[in-house]
Amino acid sequence: MPNIQVEHYMIHYQVQGAGPDVLMVHGWASSHRMWERPVRRLALAGFRAWALDLPGHGKSGSPASDRWYTVPNLTFSVSAFAERVGIQRAAVVGHSMGGAISLELASQCPQLVRALVLVAPCVSGRIGFSLHVLFDSPLGHRLLELSQRHNTLARVGGLSMFGSPWLMGRLGAAMRRDAEDLTRTAAEAAIGGLRAVLNFDFTDRLAMVRAPTLVVVGARDMTLPPSEGALAAAGIPGARLIKLQGIGHQPVDECPEEFERLLLEHLKLPELA
Repeated sequence: MPNIQVEHYMIHYQVQGAGPDVLMVHGWASSHRMWERPVRRLALAGFRAWALDLPGHGKSGSPASDRWYTVPNLTFSVSAFAERVGIQRAAVVGHSMGGAISLELASQCPQLVRALVLVAPCVSGRIGFSLHVLFDSPLGHRLLELSQRHNTLARVGGLSMFGSPWLMGRLGAAMRRDAEDLTRTAAEAAIGGLRAVLNFDFTDRLAMVRAPTLVVVGARDMTLPPSEGALAAAGIPGARLIKLQGIGHQPVDECPEEFERLLLEHLKLPELA
């Protein structure tokens, strides 16, 4: 798959299809691979779907300092990528930390964002299990570094991202993918990205978002509280909230058919024609 230079690092990405652009932004310690099935579905439905690896994730290059990793800097990398590949206007789909980036993008580049789909988004910096107490500490830094070299630790980390250990048998392939993505995430990106999430609070700017917005959350999400998505839907004018019962942090994997139905339904709204 192709790469493109943005600033002083390379961005790796996937693109399929022809038609209106859809730009998909993954979350913390993930990669473009989480979107492989939706990208295929969108291409078949007449869209041009893009999924990139954020800096420090997947096969993209990484800035050297974990202090570089802030939501504004990550948002700039996404907007610069869009400019470099010729995306002028797109529906933007963001998961988790990618939801924070998508909100920032809608605020900073409203001319670029024709529609928003926020999946289990980070909105106010609140996360489950007080994970920030662990991961934003010397011990947590060491665990993140070790997880990159030891797949077993990465699998344990992946469980917290799904928020439902009982999913292991049902979603083994997705769990293995997330474990692999965690091991491929640069230590700077893992540490800095988590800090970026914890320091992000978009609450007071939600009313500025004008793009038609769909918010999808899992009722069983223990990684980012479903209340985060509810906060976004309540604050963004005209936003629609879908709360999926029995689903955790990964609706894209846990209920793919339902997620893709909701996604296409939103992207085909008359006002987006």
